[in-house]
Amino acid sequence: MNSLGNEITLNTTRICGGDIFQNAIEISDIVYADKSPDSIIIANGDLWQDAFIATPLIHFPRNAPILFSHMNSIDQNTIAQIFKLKPKGVNGIQVFIVGGISYTVEQYLMSFGLKTFRISDSNFYETSAKIAGYLNYPKNIMIVSSEDYREGLSACAWAAHMGDVILLATRNQLPSYTRNVINDTKDAHVYIIGSTNTVSAAVEQEIRRLKVKFVDRISGSTPYEVAVNFAKYKSPIGDFGWNRTEKEGHAFTFTSILSPFDSASGSLFAHLGKHTPILVVSRDRLPEVTRNYIESVKPEPRPEPRPPFMHGWIVGCKNVLSLRTQLEIERALSIDELHMGMQH
Repeated sequence: MNSLGNEITLNTTRICGGDIFQNAIEISDIVYADKSPDSIIIANGDLWQDAFIATPLIHFPRNAPILFSHMNSIDQNTIAQIFKLKPKGVNGIQVFIVGGISYTVEQYLMSFGLKTFRISDSNFYETSAKIAGYLNYPKNIMIVSSEDYREGLSACAWAAHMGDVILLATRNQLPSYTRNVINDTKDAHVYIIGSTNTVSAAVEQEIRRLKVKFVDRISGSTPYEVAVNFAKYKSPIGDFGWNRTEKEGHAFTFTSILSPFDSASGSLFAHLGKHTPILVVSRDRLPEVTRNYIESVKPEPRPEPRPPFMHGWIVGCKNVLSLRTQLEIERALSIDELHMGMQH
């Protein structure tokens, strides 16, 4: 086991709780250090699909961190965190239970006097459709792979930032529940997050034949490039996309390609912690496409650095994101001339 602790460099803050459950707790501690959330989301920490589709619920008015539970049991640290956070309640709801979590867990939470609301069905395709309905069918819809999470990691941040829904598809099939949500959404704008390796051109064509106003794909040759392209993306229609392309102070959340749950819980920073897109990194290196992107948007170095500065939230311990990678991120974010000279 790696040593735990939130290691900090000048431009980065690492959240390292030891596992995905504790990481989620520590993220909520940072964001809600001086206030209470309106509600809390409990998602299945054994099913990344449930974690992804829960992220739109983070958005206003729920203002909710994601914490994780097993299907049939919930950790006492997570219970303690719920009481520490003191969720105020949204229309009387303090805890949203999303996806494959048993009624035993829900009844256990209710036994403490917590007001719960369940959004779940027999599988994650149906649950994602129920979330879309609960949110009154937001116009912007993201489609990500239900089979390979890696190209969809960055979708979590946008979902939390704007409350746009995440729906799921296999590489070669558009599930009926996903199709129905698209058809039930007025003037739907559909964004496929990922390459044709994870959501095929045939599925894209099927979407285009539905009752939609606009369809686009945010692609890339690697999951790292997909995340970079999402950070740069601005839709030609509507208000979808980060459009982070200017040389100014930016903040990002860096998550490991090894841990989809950290992208889900870390997407809270996109809602309330500097409004950060997610950039994906490998365990042992900062991908070149990511480094080049950061360097293209950061302010020029100055002899005496002054705002706007860059910042990176790093989610995960050294078993998923090494100290070397953190230091590479630190150097890439730095606008100090000395650091700039050290990079190459």
